[in-house]
Amino acid sequence: MGKQLISYVVFGIISGAPIFAHHGTSVTYQTDKTLTMTGIVTEFSFSYPHPQLYFDVKDADGNVQHWGSEFGPTPLMMKNMNLGWTRDSIKPGDTVTITCNPHRVPGSTACLAKELIINGKKLPMGGGRPPTQGKE
Repeated sequence: MGKQLISYVVFGIISGAPIFAHHGTSVTYQTDKTLTMTGIVTEFSFSYPHPQLYFDVKDADGNVQHWGSEFGPTPLMMKNMNLGWTRDSIKPGDTVTITCNPHRVPGSTACLAKELIINGKKLPMGGGRPPTQGKE
C-alpha cells in the first residue's frame, strides 16, 4: 500500500506541474524596446491563452513581411476590464498601426502588442487600473 500511495503522489505532482507553468513576457520579448508599424490584418484570433493578431507589413523595398503579435491579457481579462473587445473587433483587411515589443530572437517577425489603432480608431489594450466610478 505504501508504494502505491507514493506512486499516486509522484504522479499527481508530475501531472500537475504544467498547471503552474507560464511564460514571462520579459523572457520572450524585449520589453525595453518598441516598434511601431502599419499593415493589413490577415487574421485575428480572440482565443486563449492570449489573443493573437496577424498582419502584413511592406518593408522599405516593398517586400511583404508577415507579422504576428500576441496580446498580454487573456480574452476574459479584456472582457472583464470592459474594454469592448469581441471576436469581431478586428477583421481581415483592416488597417492596423501597432506599437509593440519585439521578440528577442533576431530577425523574428513577432511582437507583444502594446497599442493598437484599427482603421484610425485606438482600441484599448488594458494594462492600467480600471477606472473608478465617481473618482478622478
